[in-house]
Amino acid sequence: MNIYIFNELSSPFASVEQAKNKLEYFINTCMKANSLGFKMLHLHQNIGKDFYQLEIAPNYTMFQWLQDSSIEKELKSRFRSISTRTPLITDDYPIEKERNVLSEFKIAINHKMEFADGLGAAYLLETLCVSFLSHDLWDTDEIKNIKHWYLTEAGNEMTEMIAVKHASKPAHLAKHQAWFEQKKRESLAKSRDLWKLREEFFPHLVLCGKVEKQLTRLGIQSKFFDQIIEKLKRLNKYAQNWQSGSYSDQVAKQYGLDVSGESEGTLEKYGRQRQFRLPNKKKQLFEKHIKTGDLRFHFYPDEENHTIYVGYMGSHLSTVKFK
Repeated sequence: MNIYIFNELSSPFASVEQAKNKLEYFINTCMKANSLGFKMLHLHQNIGKDFYQLEIAPNYTMFQWLQDSSIEKELKSRFRSISTRTPLITDDYPIEKERNVLSEFKIAINHKMEFADGLGAAYLLETLCVSFLSHDLWDTDEIKNIKHWYLTEAGNEMTEMIAVKHASKPAHLAKHQAWFEQKKRESLAKSRDLWKLREEFFPHLVLCGKVEKQLTRLGIQSKFFDQIIEKLKRLNKYAQNWQSGSYSDQVAKQYGLDVSGESEGTLEKYGRQRQFRLPNKKKQLFEKHIKTGDLRFHFYPDEENHTIYVGYMGSHLSTVKFK
């Protein structure tokens, strides 16, 4: 999974001075998390789509911090490179989103129970949570004693105490190194197996472009990996039955596939990202794509030969609305 979660309870710092002194820990933590594969930081919807209007100290917003001449330009630049998105659990995760609606998370801060939405989202998504180093409570690699109240499918009320993998400074991430590496190994093993068995799984598809590299060298790190295999099997069935006529998104729907194209603006600005090589080495635009959670796979339906080529399997490519 390439997303991680911001703990909204860690804001604000107690003073402007503390914010200036300790915000660098958070920025460096995010930079290190990015290098480990966590690319998109999800924020509580009350914060908004980015940090700029967030009050990080009394009467002192992140925007003011960015305008502060006492802050190093390089540090500001690193902060701007942190990619953010709201809400905490997007529609890409329907099961976790439904569980979240039936859940309530709380944690004691200074002997007072506070709602802990960010920590709860990290728990449900089985990912990392990051915080500002604004309180001793956040100076740890694991947040414990989070109270999780939830309703079961049968309508029964349940309560459990949970813990979440956490970081507020780069040193905390070192404690999770084994976890990170294990996730990568599992992902790479599954990805390589998929490439080896591609002709068995998808005999009527041609995997080309960046797919071999993505599967055999990089690995697809996502909890939706098995689901995308299922979608590819459905596309393979479509390809098997496509003997004449033009490719049709509507017919693809009959196979349980929701296929999307790209806007003119996206193709004009980011069209090159969607150009992949066919087996004959010629480049082709792979505009059609299917999403599964945080994964996308792009394909090209060759209407002359009635062949479907898959050229990309990975994270969301840039669009005019998503960078």
